[in-house]
Amino acid sequence: MTGHLSRPDGLPRRLYPNYGKHKVSFGYKLPSGKWAFRLSAPAHNKDAIADILKQAVTRADALNGDTIEPGTIEALIEQYFDWQENMPATDERRKALSTLAENRVEAKRLIKVFGKMSPKSIKPKHVYGYLDKRAQLGAPAKANKEIALLSAVLEYGRRRGQIEVNPCRGIEYNPTRPRTRYVEPHEIALAVEVARSRKSVGDKHASSTYLILALCVQTAYLTVSRPTEMRELRQQAIGADGITVPIGKRKAGEQARSKLVMWSPELRAVVDEAIALQRTTSLYVFGNTTGQVYTRSGWNTGWSRLMDYCEIEAKARGMTFERFSLRDMRPAAVTDRKEAGDEQIIDATGHADGRMVNQVYDRRRQRKVRATR
Repeated sequence: MTGHLSRPDGLPRRLYPNYGKHKVSFGYKLPSGKWAFRLSAPAHNKDAIADILKQAVTRADALNGDTIEPGTIEALIEQYFDWQENMPATDERRKALSTLAENRVEAKRLIKVFGKMSPKSIKPKHVYGYLDKRAQLGAPAKANKEIALLSAVLEYGRRRGQIEVNPCRGIEYNPTRPRTRYVEPHEIALAVEVARSRKSVGDKHASSTYLILALCVQTAYLTVSRPTEMRELRQQAIGADGITVPIGKRKAGEQARSKLVMWSPELRAVVDEAIALQRTTSLYVFGNTTGQVYTRSGWNTGWSRLMDYCEIEAKARGMTFERFSLRDMRPAAVTDRKEAGDEQIIDATGHADGRMVNQVYDRRRQRKVRATR
């Protein structure tokens, strides 16, 4: 792992990245202000960048005193991520990059509790204790995801012969309440309006960031898409007829699928504006200030601030408004389309059948039906 992290970009303390047009570099700055080392690679060579990043993290951890003790859960977690990241892209066991990024964040919590333990010493009681404690702190669903990661790591350890039994097998996860939030159209419109209005306060950097986020949310609504499908949407997906959106979730062995969302005047305008806002050449429609995909932490920080501004503006106008997130756009779109009588909704969502759509995404509080006669 990358040791005791203190920054949202996931890098060790005092390790700083620099993403230039022609060169990418990583440098470690000493408390005195001097650079202990700097490693660089051509900006177009992804393999070289990955190599220097790995070297930089290892050297920074050593300088920070954050080395990993062999034979511990922390060491096994690092081995698990190495295994995942070096797996062929065609291997069905390989997780998506966005999933691994989220797992890295989850792993930090696991390391704080289990990091110094031997994999063989972990018992079901320890796992249940973790689930219970995190639930008491108000994060039962997140605890479930973290233990699911621990289970995957330990199963990898079992594959390598480090343990005989995975103590997470058969564990009962925390019960969770399904999300029922339905975002009203006026709430989405307010978020876009407020994001656009930030330009008038003179903070051009923040205003373009907020507007990129709001346009991404609006596009997710218009295309009925998942968060990762939007955050990772590439400009090459933009075509003459519409946007080709890769369907993010699929079962092991299932062929990769996509959906073509035909242009509407609103969708065309939103996407064109998002691309025009990019100040750095980017592969992505909704890239961050360096042209890269927003990390979850980076996205959440910017979006939380925009929601703060929206709450203030809604209160001043006497409007109803409740904070919402990118993941709420898919159910909002499904609900509105269902209300409008859309009978091809599974084509829009990319599901094989309507079970998940009806159980999870359709959030109509009242159903309208005709009388029998």
